[in-house]
Amino acid sequence: MVSLRQVLVRSALLLLLAAMLSNCGGLLYYDAPSYEYDRPYGIYHPVKKGQTLYSIAKGYGVSVAELQRVNGLWDPASMDEGMFLWIPRADRLVYVAPTVEGTPGVSKSRPRKTKSKSKTKTAAVKKKLLWPVKGGVLTSRFGTRSGRNHHGIDIGARRGTPIRAAHGGTVEFSGWGPTGYGLMIIIKHPGRLTTVYAHNMRNLVKKGNKVRRGQMIARVGKTGRASGPHVHFEVRNDTHPKNPLLYLKK
Repeated sequence: MVSLRQVLVRSALLLLLAAMLSNCGGLLYYDAPSYEYDRPYGIYHPVKKGQTLYSIAKGYGVSVAELQRVNGLWDPASMDEGMFLWIPRADRLVYVAPTVEGTPGVSKSRPRKTKSKSKTKTAAVKKKLLWPVKGGVLTSRFGTRSGRNHHGIDIGARRGTPIRAAHGGTVEFSGWGPTGYGLMIIIKHPGRLTTVYAHNMRNLVKKGNKVRRGQMIARVGKTGRASGPHVHFEVRNDTHPKNPLLYLKK
């Protein structure tokens, strides 16, 4: 005859076994960011005819620069009617009146006096940028891809491979990028030049950090819209995408 004590012992063992089995799979692995974990709430604004990036930013009380960054819209002129813009921190759609004006604060705000000096600095960086990943494989080039503009190059590498700064500068952004980019880092360099490193497994630098040329800043991953581990690398002069192969050392 089974005693009450034996029943209790068996029940305890069954509960322990159930707990162990539920833990066997562990938590599903995900590429967690090291900085700026939470994505800000917001809404998508449908772009209507006659609306500009400036008028939309003004209507929602956000900066043009922030809209460009979170939407990956580096060239305001590339904004088309019918596309959706992510508006961070907005909780409702706002009416934005059509306008025939340009995008003040973006295309007209560049100081003309320093233009030639900036061009000289940018030209000096050409062919001097380091490849962000050693031993990586170029899997996608700059230009049109599947009918859409590909603003950088893709370098395939094993997951966790170090990503290094192509040049010295200041970290302008470190965290979740626009839709599809996953974890990304933007570094500002001399001469209005910036470099972008996206789909990272983990970011190792924060916004405002000074980084030196060749310093490890992240690890290769596949966060965002990525079919496999790689780094999406962009080079931009102001907000204009340039072919990174024109800047990278051979």
